Amino acid sequence: AEAEREILRSAAGAAQLDTLKPALTGGDVIEMQETAAKVRVDDSLVSYALAIVRKTRESEFLSLGVSPRGSQMLYRAAQAMAFLEGRTYCTPEDFKPLVVPVFAHRVVVSGSYSSTLKKSDQAEQVMREIADSVAVPV
Repeated sequence: AEAEREILRSAAGAAQLDTLKPALTGGDVIEMQETAAKVRVDDSLVSYALAIVRKTRESEFLSLGVSPRGSQMLYRAAQAMAFLEGRTYCTPEDFKPLVVPVFAHRVVVSGSYSSTLKKSDQAEQVMREIADSVAVPV
């Protein structure tokens, strides 16, 4: 711990950061984003995502559901997940695990949701319940 303290306080540590070379260029990142945006998404997966979004808007436990922009973000995140897995197409496994991290901060939990959890955890719990209630396409 003391050695780490010295590294943090050391000007030499900052100088070492200046010598690091980036693993990717900005152009590399843009190219990867463009490639990910071309990942194919079957219409059944679009319907699946929209069913989840619709349930957020109809839920008695949410006073504010997911917006159209939120659904776009899930779509793009699923494409990125498939790209990172080396695929040119999405599967349900690209969508479902992303529902909570993409949507939980985009919804507002209503007062009718009874829980001892803090609000952010309540939102995550509601989103898990909604995601689990929607049939995954086969």
